[in-house]
Amino acid sequence: MKHLYKICVFCSLLVLGFVSCEQDNTGALYEDVSGVTFANAKLNSVTVQATNPSFTVDLLRADSSSPLSGNVTFEATLPDKSSLEGVTVSGYSFGAGETKTTITVNVDPLEIGVVLSMKFTIPDNALTPVSGIGTLSVDVQKAYTWLPLGKGKYVDNWVSGVEYPVDIQKAEGFNRYRVLNPYVETLKNDDGEWEDWRATSSAPHVEFWTTENNLVSFLPFFLGLNYQADSKQPIYAYHASAFSGLSPDFSKWVDSKTVQLAPYFYIQGLGGWNNTQKNGVIIITMP
Repeated sequence: MKHLYKICVFCSLLVLGFVSCEQDNTGALYEDVSGVTFANAKLNSVTVQATNPSFTVDLLRADSSSPLSGNVTFEATLPDKSSLEGVTVSGYSFGAGETKTTITVNVDPLEIGVVLSMKFTIPDNALTPVSGIGTLSVDVQKAYTWLPLGKGKYVDNWVSGVEYPVDIQKAEGFNRYRVLNPYVETLKNDDGEWEDWRATSSAPHVEFWTTENNLVSFLPFFLGLNYQADSKQPIYAYHASAFSGLSPDFSKWVDSKTVQLAPYFYIQGLGGWNNTQKNGVIIITMP
């Protein structure tokens, strides 16, 4: 009987000891609400404007009894796996009573159209111990803000020689322009008598910009024509700088309202028609 009593007492002490340990651990686990955390581990892709290439990332905390400040580390990786230099990330700062703040990220050196992969890390000694999200990743791109400039005119004398009215846009803060849908009408009407060489679509815009000494450059664009009616052989217009030994001087502002483009009309792997050293190939009349 005494033996049984000792066993019962021993078991009771074990249970009490276990409960005591569990309570102690629970207190240590849930009472420490210091530190900061990201709200999410991954953000949707972010597009910043070229005139204001910044965005913010939220940080949270539970203990707001006193001010708190610090820094996060970051990586900024380009598609070729190299690091983009010149990106800046501000420190964070919580005022007393504040549970949410932000850091500001500036990606000014990023080129238009390039996807930058960014990863932010809260140092271990600053991270919320329980359920804290210590790393956050996001893909970032930069874009222009396009504003309507008005109605202009566009004629490609190689494709058709027929002029059509077009809408023209300007990038806010830059000497950069877009001519919208310049080939839709002339191809629909088959002004150049291309017949079955005509594709089902063409460039949604022709984008050009001022470089120096009134010269202009432009992005390659699809004419809406396929060589020998083969959709695998589209004809594109390229700036002279895409080829070695060709002068870029014929793509330029003719006057304050007129731009001319002198392209190389090219089919990848085959060749094409070199118009880079000619005047009057494509004429754009500005609003």
